[in-house]
Amino acid sequence: AYHRWDQIADYSELELFRMAFPEEYVETVLLPATNENLRENLKLGEFYKWLGCNFFMACFQGIADRECWWSSKAVSMFEGAPFRLNNVMPLKRYREITAAMRFTNVPAPKIESDGFEDRFHEVRMMIDSFNQHYTDCYHPSWLNCLDESMCSWLSKFCPGFMCVPRKPHPFGNEYHSIADGDDGKPIMWRVKIVEGKDRPKKANGQWAFPSEFPAGFGKTTTTMLELTKPIHGKGKVVVGDSGSCVREGVIECHKHGMWFQAYVKKCGNWPRGVPGEVINGYFDDLPLGHCETYVRMHDNVEFRIHCCRDSKYVAKIMSTHGMLETREDHPTYRKVDGQWKSFKYTEPFSRYCHAKHWVDDINNRRHDPIGLEEVWGTKWWAMRQFTFLCSVAEVNAVQSRARAKNETTMPQLDFRRKLAQQMIENNIDAPVIPELPPMRIRRASIVAHDLRK
Repeated sequence: AYHRWDQIADYSELELFRMAFPEEYVETVLLPATNENLRENLKLGEFYKWLGCNFFMACFQGIADRECWWSSKAVSMFEGAPFRLNNVMPLKRYREITAAMRFTNVPAPKIESDGFEDRFHEVRMMIDSFNQHYTDCYHPSWLNCLDESMCSWLSKFCPGFMCVPRKPHPFGNEYHSIADGDDGKPIMWRVKIVEGKDRPKKANGQWAFPSEFPAGFGKTTTTMLELTKPIHGKGKVVVGDSGSCVREGVIECHKHGMWFQAYVKKCGNWPRGVPGEVINGYFDDLPLGHCETYVRMHDNVEFRIHCCRDSKYVAKIMSTHGMLETREDHPTYRKVDGQWKSFKYTEPFSRYCHAKHWVDDINNRRHDPIGLEEVWGTKWWAMRQFTFLCSVAEVNAVQSRARAKNETTMPQLDFRRKLAQQMIENNIDAPVIPELPPMRIRRASIVAHDLRK
């Protein structure tokens, strides 16, 4: 919102990261809260140097002991760290900052006084600040994708712990996240941690942090509305997977001024409003690529199931919008009875196929080839959530440059090494010396003068 694309194309790696990272939260919350536990105050420039050390260590794998980066031994090809960080920050100072780091300046609620305990207290303000930063500073594209992301954590005693076997990193905390992807370069602009059974409740049974949307909605419908809040009333399109296939949620999004379409799958039973077996029987004898729409009314809103005959099944998309116009620029191919056949997607299926991997693409960049979370070793759960938001901001930064230059996105590790170097060498807190105007030198005259009255 405050940067032109031609400016972003010329930004350095650190400027891109500062644009994608909630720096205002760091200055107003994180630094003051951290300084309460430090003898020498931490300033923004030193904070980025500390962060740069962690990003630089995440460019290399196989160094289990972090102290190897501050070792007094000579660099060896076969053991220890390949470089030293002694000239950036003393090890003692690095440890002090790491131990003193705090992510909230609000006292934790207590059962005795507040009536509930919040296990997510340490990270709640950090996540809210990240979302507010993108609400204020980023305008999402017209097509978006809603999916889940995982923040890896192996201890099952952390709040919100879950195991999602289908994910590449199945253990840890799950985030509902939404991203847009102009030209296939996605940017994640809102996240929401899944609290599950650890969501705090008061003694009277009410939620300690209730949703701003009516309590009559189900959990999935509320999540869909909370994640899409910044684009309510803007008529934009959001694509969701089968986990978001809830008729009430799709209709409520329609009522809030945006379009939601979700892929339909049979998970034990068909979702409400989807006569799956009837549709499959109707499409049995129809040719490959044939599309029709099942239309009904629900809650005074026209409710649609777009159907397409595929090679082995009937693909279905639930929405309140969309027309079955053929996209001439989006063909697809299937092998049927040993022969390749092709057909062209219609509009709803073309949008779904274009957008369904955008959140996964961001998560792949976060973890490949070296994940920030894997190398940034920590035994503090709140710090791991901080690394998750840092890695999301890092991916958003490199994708912003690719959009601005209209080029292929550079490898994530190449970007990280340059970003770490600029963080380590930053001079954010250096005093600004004003430029003085040059003194005017009087030219010597060669004309002779004589004094007269």
